[in-house]
Amino acid sequence: MFLINEDITYSPQFSYREYEVIKQNNFRYYKIADKLVPSVTSILRLSRHNQKDTFSAKQADSFEIGNLMHSYLDKYIKKEKIKTTESGNSKIALQLCKSIIDNIFPCIDKFIASEATIHEDCNYAGRLDLLAEIDGRLTVIDYKSSFRKKSSYQIDEHFQQLAAYASAHDNMFNTKIERAMIFIVYKDTFEHEVLEADSRSLNTYKDMWIDKLQYYNDVSQ
Repeated sequence: MFLINEDITYSPQFSYREYEVIKQNNFRYYKIADKLVPSVTSILRLSRHNQKDTFSAKQADSFEIGNLMHSYLDKYIKKEKIKTTESGNSKIALQLCKSIIDNIFPCIDKFIASEATIHEDCNYAGRLDLLAEIDGRLTVIDYKSSFRKKSSYQIDEHFQQLAAYASAHDNMFNTKIERAMIFIVYKDTFEHEVLEADSRSLNTYKDMWIDKLQYYNDVSQ
């Protein structure tokens, strides 16, 4: 299977830096200006109750498939060569990518950034999957692959993640991200789903994110 982007323009407008990622005590940090800056996903995970730190073989496969999907989509967007293997997980990841490319990417006018690391004044950092222009509006997008439907709690958390990225990007580059979208593809059926938060909802998720960040700051003192 070949994935070739011949339709949508990749038009990078901002300069992003790469940072060293460090894991300590099951927590993910970005090393920025000699500081260990916590990741958005680690902060969100800290606020969950009864979080399990052990993973089954199926979960390990799920993580690998998700990582491959992100890598393939990044290269597709940037029109770079995609190196695949004959492994089962690679084939599943390609099918997930094809579902997103065929069914979801057509709504995008322009790719702005892919797999870009951002941070908010060294308070937190993260790596956004995609920043795009859709109907003239700057939109931050997250890819999710899953075997089952997301719970309302999971969806709220995913949108808080995107709200954190939007706030950081707006702060770094004086942008105005007006919308957040989650592209979900299911690993067993390859069906897709698009979830959206408009500007008003995004502001609500930003408030929820601030509460999570404050909780992290309180417990890490």
